[in-house]
Amino acid sequence: MSTATASDIAKQIVLIYVCPAAGMVIANFMFTAPVRDVRAAVSAGSLGALNPTPWAVMTGNCLGWVVYSFLIQNQFLFWANCPGLILSIWLNMAAAKLQYCDRLKQTMRRSFVELLDRNRSSFALPSSGEGI
Repeated sequence: MSTATASDIAKQIVLIYVCPAAGMVIANFMFTAPVRDVRAAVSAGSLGALNPTPWAVMTGNCLGWVVYSFLIQNQFLFWANCPGLILSIWLNMAAAKLQYCDRLKQTMRRSFVELLDRNRSSFALPSSGEGI
C-alpha cells in the first residue's frame, strides 16, 4: 500500500474540483453573452442584425447535457448547463416575439384599414345640405 503525497492530493483536488468548477463558471459566462444584445433588441422592438439560430442550437445542446448529467450524476455538468438551458429558452422566446412583432403590427394595421374601408359609408359626412 502506498501513501499519497501532498502533490498527488493537490493534483486530485485540481482535477476533480477546481477544473470542473472553472469550466462551470466559464460555460455560464458564455451562455450569458447574448443577453445584453437581446435586451437592446427588445427595447428597440426589432431583431435587427441578431441571428437567433444559435439560441435554438443552444437549447438542444444544454438539454442534452442536462439529461446526461442526470444519467452520470455529475453536479458540475448539471450546473454548467442548466442555467444555459433556462437562458436559451428565454432567448428563443424573445427572438420569436421580435420576429413576429413587425408582422403582427402590419397585419393589425392592414385589418384596421380594411375595416375602415368596408365601413366607409358609416363614417362619411352628408355631402349636401342634409343632416345637421
